[in-house]
Amino acid sequence: MTETATPKRAARALALLVFALLLIFAAIFVTADSASLPAMVAVHFDAAGRAGAFAPRGQYQTVVLLLAVALPVAVVGIMAFAYSRAIDLKLPNRDYWLAPPRLERTRAFLITHSIWLGSLMVTLTCFVHWLVLDANLRRPPELSNALFMAGLGIFTACMAAWVATLMITFRRKGGD
Repeated sequence: MTETATPKRAARALALLVFALLLIFAAIFVTADSASLPAMVAVHFDAAGRAGAFAPRGQYQTVVLLLAVALPVAVVGIMAFAYSRAIDLKLPNRDYWLAPPRLERTRAFLITHSIWLGSLMVTLTCFVHWLVLDANLRRPPELSNALFMAGLGIFTACMAAWVATLMITFRRKGGD
């Protein structure tokens, strides 16, 4: 085992733990809290936050569960499958990062990074679900555009950091 193997395994274990806990939280949050929604749920809101479209509660819950749980699992699964077998990736310094002594480390980083992407996806969906819950408590239903924009801004910043981490990692040639 190399010196970097243990920290890499720890990083993957942490990413998987966070992802799994978020998936469990999302499933419970969406399932339990959807019961408090009206039979017809306001699901689309205009620029002023006013409800413009409605869907049956069961349909809403199914779609949100698919977005919060199934989609992130599918994305992470597909990326992990692809990266675990990848031998020809378009990366900065690709000859360095795909060289046999570093190929497994490169794959491990990409898989772990994919798991963090899945966590971001779950978090965003739960945040939007929370906003929809809050909006449907009001009469008439009204979405807080300020909170939505703040959450979208935070998600965008997190995605920018995710991409930056990816680019910075492969721009430099790390030591073995």
